[in-house]
Amino acid sequence: MDDQNKNLILATVLSMMVIVVWLVLFPPEDPSLNQPPAQTASSGAQVDGDLALTPPSAEDPNLVDATATRDVALESTERLDIATPRLTGSISLVGGRIDAIAMTRYREELAEDSPDVTLLSPAGGPEAYYALYGWSPTGDLGLEDVPGANTDWQVESGDTLSPDAPITLVWDNGAGLTFRREISVDEDYMFTITQSVQNDTEAAVQLRPYGIVARHGLPDDLENFFISHEGVVRVADGTLNQIGYNDIPDLDFIARERANAEVLDVAEEGWIGFADKYWMRTLDTGEEHPFRSDFS
Repeated sequence: MDDQNKNLILATVLSMMVIVVWLVLFPPEDPSLNQPPAQTASSGAQVDGDLALTPPSAEDPNLVDATATRDVALESTERLDIATPRLTGSISLVGGRIDAIAMTRYREELAEDSPDVTLLSPAGGPEAYYALYGWSPTGDLGLEDVPGANTDWQVESGDTLSPDAPITLVWDNGAGLTFRREISVDEDYMFTITQSVQNDTEAAVQLRPYGIVARHGLPDDLENFFISHEGVVRVADGTLNQIGYNDIPDLDFIARERANAEVLDVAEEGWIGFADKYWMRTLDTGEEHPFRSDFS
């Protein structure tokens, strides 16, 4: 071995020693310590002066203990079952959240006794991941006048959601406004939410509908591999926008949202959601009209 090869080996060993000592003295910060309790992707009609969209967090005192198991979280609220050729699960009547969905044709592992892949899980349990819909009050209305994350909805029609049987939830605010939410599902994976308000007061009211996909924490199999995007994905008027989960804390703080967020006014059409390694959960307005798209 000549002197040049000896010097190269010595330089490599010394470099590795420097790296090891540096990592020991200055270990990298755990990225999970900087993650917000929930990341959200939402869409809603454009209305000037409306309230910020803030989904319930796992620390909400009205929800069950965040350390509870998924089964305990499911049992803590009254529910309506979901049964389709590809999905199974339930809808919580508290908030009307779609928060318990599993895929009947995909398993977590190859073994026949492996659990079905879970797409959505209830707030208050581990790895909460759910879809939430509602109304933001404007004008003379307050938060108490519209259904929120912890509103107890009543079943007006239906008992099990299936492709042939939609369900309708209803809530009366006691002040002349009756809110209805019809939920339908196709034979694949598409849910359709139709919200309406019956105004029996003598005055005009101003509201704006919204939809939110919220998740608490990060996916267990997060890889941040450059060929596979994991994080927020959004299309606005034909333009694709993506941001990784680890980049969300670096967004600018927006006081209106009370969080680090990115807000975009969409002129006609678009959708927004979260893309993971294998699956994606998104919101689509379903029609061409202006709306506000944001994530935080």
